Amino acid sequence: MKKSLIALAVVGAFSGAALAQSNVTMYGILDVNYMWQEGPTNVGTTAAPRIQQESTNAINGGHQSGNRWGVRGTEALGSGLNAIFALEAGFNIDSGTSAQGGRLFGRQAYAGLSGGWGAVVAGRLATFSSGTGDFDMIGRVDPFLTGFGLANAGNTFISMNSLRVDNAVAYVSPTFAGFKAGVGYTTRIDGAETAPSGTNPKATIFGANWSSGPFFAAITYDVVNNVNNAPDQKHLQIGGTWDIATFRLHAAWADQSNIGAVPSLTGGSGSFIVLPTGLQNFDASAWLLGATWTVTPAWKVFGSYQAFDADGKTVVAGTTRVNYEPDYNIWGIGTTYNLSRRTNLYASYASRDADGTLVGNNFNAKQLAIGIRHLF
Repeated sequence: MKKSLIALAVVGAFSGAALAQSNVTMYGILDVNYMWQEGPTNVGTTAAPRIQQESTNAINGGHQSGNRWGVRGTEALGSGLNAIFALEAGFNIDSGTSAQGGRLFGRQAYAGLSGGWGAVVAGRLATFSSGTGDFDMIGRVDPFLTGFGLANAGNTFISMNSLRVDNAVAYVSPTFAGFKAGVGYTTRIDGAETAPSGTNPKATIFGANWSSGPFFAAITYDVVNNVNNAPDQKHLQIGGTWDIATFRLHAAWADQSNIGAVPSLTGGSGSFIVLPTGLQNFDASAWLLGATWTVTPAWKVFGSYQAFDADGKTVVAGTTRVNYEPDYNIWGIGTTYNLSRRTNLYASYASRDADGTLVGNNFNAKQLAIGIRHLF
């Protein structure tokens, strides 16, 4: 028995030394809340849908920040070269199930090399435009930091709705005079590659930002190469912030062509609704204005107004021609209060007002949440 304990102690000592040399860190976020929301609900049947406004009360998770646990680390290889990696899993705290379609490490999973010249990584990546992940370059332009459900910028800025790509390789530059940039490519954006290569939807991603004193500016550009001769999706996002005393002002704009889906009416990271039958894509622009007020070091209040302006397209539904133009605007307000360095309370309210034609889904949505978030 004593020998077993001594052996375990020796193994533990060596493991600790290896971890220290490799600088491995485990981390995560637990976010749970009470949520009331109202939105369009089908109270009829699949054959004869009847859409009307309905509300729900729920214990929800991942409102301010998506629930996650992860491991990331570095290992010094000498001459300024480092091996780097990250594995990050998303989960639903209210049910204990995996998020991101059931993937084990759905939020991000990559390995690579870094040095004074920057970093090269490969795996499943959150894009520079996504508002999340280790390589995000633009999420700061949203007062809600692309969280808070219906209030976040991902409801009008398509790429900022947690865009992630599989089978990707990316280069990220070091920060020089406040400037950083990155470029990446994926051989198939979702799932394993198949033969022939032309059957795989590919994507090229770009991003850059610059920070100097009170100013921050960012630009991202994503091009998704669709298959079957469908036109490429192209999403350009530009934004910035300006700090004035205890206030931070936010502004952003996007030009989005050949959009293949619309963010869901009740909001949420990576949540979309499909287009009507007969419609492959449409174009839309988006813009956002917002502000963050740091009332005290522990207390912040923030809000934004954003708009989604789509170009109308005609859809043939049976023998009827219907105009599809999903225009809408969203306003939201939120607050956080830090109980400690790792734990905060939060509350938010957002309202979505549709003023375009959504083909049976032309309804407003509202969302109220009160919760607690803990970092570990």
